[in-house]
Amino acid sequence: MKVKLYYILFFFLLTPKLFFAQVVVNNKVEAKKTLEKAIDDLNKLNCKSSLENAQKVLQYGLKNDDYSFTAKAYNVIGLNYEEFSDLKKTLYYYNEGIRFALKANDIQQLEYLYNNTGNLYFFRLNNPKKGLEYYFKCYRFSIEFGDKLDIAFTELNIADAYFKLENFEMGKKYLDKIVPVLKTEKDFEMYVTYYTLLGNYHSNRNENVEAENCFDLVLEKLKENNVAFFKPNELEIYDEIYKFYKKNNNVKKALFFLEKHDKLQDELYLKERSQDIKFAGASIDMLEMNNKIQKSESEKKVQDQKILASSKLVKMSLFFAGILLFFLIYMFKNYLDYRKLNKKLFDSNEQLKIANIKSEEASLLKSQFLSNVSHELRTPLYGVIGMADIIESEHTELKKNKYFNALKFSSNYLLSLINDVLNVYKIEDTKFELIYENVEIRKEISVIRESLEIIAKSNKNKLNIEISDVVPQVIKTDLTRFSQILINLISNSLKFTKGGIVSIKLNLLEEDAVQKIQIQIEDNGIGIPEEYLDKIFEKFVQVDVNLNEQYKGTGLGLSIVKRLVDLFKGEISVKSEMNKGTVFTVKIPYIEADNEPIFKHNPMLASKGNKTHLKILVVEDNKINQMVTKKLLDKSDHTCKIAENGLEAIALVEKHQFDLILMDIHMPILNGFEASQKIRELGILTPIIALTASDKNEIINEMAINGINDVLVKPFEIKDLQVIIEKHV
Repeated sequence: MKVKLYYILFFFLLTPKLFFAQVVVNNKVEAKKTLEKAIDDLNKLNCKSSLENAQKVLQYGLKNDDYSFTAKAYNVIGLNYEEFSDLKKTLYYYNEGIRFALKANDIQQLEYLYNNTGNLYFFRLNNPKKGLEYYFKCYRFSIEFGDKLDIAFTELNIADAYFKLENFEMGKKYLDKIVPVLKTEKDFEMYVTYYTLLGNYHSNRNENVEAENCFDLVLEKLKENNVAFFKPNELEIYDEIYKFYKKNNNVKKALFFLEKHDKLQDELYLKERSQDIKFAGASIDMLEMNNKIQKSESEKKVQDQKILASSKLVKMSLFFAGILLFFLIYMFKNYLDYRKLNKKLFDSNEQLKIANIKSEEASLLKSQFLSNVSHELRTPLYGVIGMADIIESEHTELKKNKYFNALKFSSNYLLSLINDVLNVYKIEDTKFELIYENVEIRKEISVIRESLEIIAKSNKNKLNIEISDVVPQVIKTDLTRFSQILINLISNSLKFTKGGIVSIKLNLLEEDAVQKIQIQIEDNGIGIPEEYLDKIFEKFVQVDVNLNEQYKGTGLGLSIVKRLVDLFKGEISVKSEMNKGTVFTVKIPYIEADNEPIFKHNPMLASKGNKTHLKILVVEDNKINQMVTKKLLDKSDHTCKIAENGLEAIALVEKHQFDLILMDIHMPILNGFEASQKIRELGILTPIIALTASDKNEIINEMAINGINDVLVKPFEIKDLQVIIEKHV
């Protein structure tokens, strides 16, 4: 029995109706009124007007994306097509309505659409199983959101479907659920439908008395309420009662209800025939309306496609705009970072410039300080050493005096200490420049060996030389620095070896396609503790092995060696074992000798004899140094005059002729450079030898400018003075 469809239409009939002639719906208020008009026209079977109004609502819903009105319009259109028995299109429009109702989350409309779709499958397509499926979908929303009447009508439909599927017990469960509502609501359609289904249930169970009582209640209710829209259902009720009496062989009552059924069927047929004329005339209009609806849907699809394309374009534009904005922000941030970094770099550069200036000032101050310290220390030391030599020469008995020997040792040790300290700092200040020249290496090593023989004998050591045949006779090197490396290493080995052997080994080898001179100084002395091997090349490091005072030193010798080796771009290493000995290995790049002549380093050997009876001017402001220098010259049978400053020296050279001038540099009134320059301006060509307690390299440029021929660094010995005399006089 078809329930709920007419209930829905009746529900809408209760609302006020407004007839209007707008062609286009512009807002929700108009859409609601137009939808009510479409439902009212459908109840009056004025399908053309109903479809026109539903189509207006559909256009409004699709145009404004109002999914709820779109779903309602599709529901009404589906109901119209069901009246025309175009069930395929009816199902299509119901499904479209369901789709838009889900989008709108319109629960009430979903309930109606699921119920109408269930009715379509159950009553029109004769598929109760499919109808039951949609009834349950409707039932779920009815329970959750609907009122008790909605729930009750859905339960009636479910029970009817179960009875159709001959599952009477399951259907009876849903019938029982309706009883509380039936007692309170007094709804005619619900009452009649309930007792008709209950009568069918009892009839199926052969409970004929109960079944007949139910049918009597239905017939009594039909007499009380002669409702026109319920006549099709009344026709089905008469058919059910006819079947009941026929089944129970009550021919009289069966024929009675068969006649009532046929009579009502004839009445309904006449109405349907009169309506068929309307439907036949409206069929053409319906086709036109269908085209309009399809056109609206097509236009909506085209519009949706345009909106989608436009949306994609907008999204792409926004995407690229976002990338561009991000890039601009990134570039701006980089620009700010660059400016910030540039400012930091500028500030850092300024700070570095200031630091560099301060460093240069500090370096200059340090150089000046070292120069002053060197001068101030060497000047009195020259007097001490010189006086000691004079006393020793005049009093030979003091050579064995331990106090006198201690005096000489201490003064020489102090001189060595000063020289070592100055050498270290000069190397660190990169004031050392290697001067390469051709050197007869075997001859020079022999000279070094002879000069160190006295130290070797003092500790009863033997000094050996082993030079490989592959080493050339002549190599190119800085002889002074090369000799300094050898002397420091050999002296170190001799100092820490007693009654042993110190070997000087020289070899030529190739490493990584580079030829190198390898020097090894090997001894069998006391050795070096392992924990000191990586420290001995540092400044002022002395190995603490609880030795006697005789082994003590400045701790600078090996540090100087390391820095000199670095100047040669070489490398130095050490291996040692306590009480077995030590091996120092130096490797420096080999440079092949060229065709330049070899410098004669010992001019005294080439001298024919010492010159005597020379007139020498000594320009010196220190009284003690005057005495020392005069005594050295007297011992060599020279005569001298003393000038205490540069002005006195100029006055003397103007009055007297001298063979040699010994000029101190640091003097009051007029220093040695200024005095030498003025002497040369007078046209005097007498050799001028600078006497200085400073380093030779510090004054060498000034010497050439001011006409000074050579330099003697104080303190010096008589043999050093004799070499200068032989060279320049």
